[in-house]
Amino acid sequence: MPIAAGSPVPEFRLQAAVSGREVSPAMLKGKRAVLVLHGVKTQEAPKEVGKAVRAKHPGPDVIVANVLNLKTMGGMWKRVAEAQIKSTYERMAGRITEKEPGRDPADLVLILPDWDNAVAPLFGVADSDAEAAVVVIGADGKVKGLASGKDLGEKATALLG
Repeated sequence: MPIAAGSPVPEFRLQAAVSGREVSPAMLKGKRAVLVLHGVKTQEAPKEVGKAVRAKHPGPDVIVANVLNLKTMGGMWKRVAEAQIKSTYERMAGRITEKEPGRDPADLVLILPDWDNAVAPLFGVADSDAEAAVVVIGADGKVKGLASGKDLGEKATALLG
């Protein structure tokens, strides 16, 4: 069952790839945030959501964090996944450095590997690898809404207001 709007954000802690920054409800408190819950099969979702959110909220007032379900990438595939994540981070960070000199890419590129798929189910999303979802969090630390399916970028910006 999807988490209800107005609910406090469930407790979780994930470490951002490459930058090592910890992302948790405490870190997000006082900021608006969009969590993109996705997996390998739904890897286009973060691009769509990121573009839509940054078009309407270009500054640092909204955090976009990509919670990447990697439960199926254990064993020998873990190193492959880690290398791909690092490559993706470096490509995105390079674009940010080009477009916004002086801005720390680690503030904008938050790829959060979730090797156990522990976070998405906290929000009522059982399999983010099968269907991506977005959770919008208000500055008050409460869930503003959850959406899944198509047009996640539009849905995320609508929930942000």
